[in-house]
Amino acid sequence: MQKLHYFEEEQADPNDHLLNMAKQQGYVPQTCLLAGMIVIVLVNEGKDPCFGCACDRSKCKGRRK
Repeated sequence: MQKLHYFEEEQADPNDHLLNMAKQQGYVPQTCLLAGMIVIVLVNEGKDPCFGCACDRSKCKGRRK
């Protein structure tokens, strides 16, 4: 089963290639803990993945909501 996020973990799965691509393209910070598939869907819809994310910003270093 695909995860929606890695909030309970210290870092995202290094094998989440979609998340890695989104990080490299600057859509999310390098410390993002959303699953790559979620990030890509939101980006393709023209949305900022950080805006609706429920992760603790002190952990993910994401942009403000």
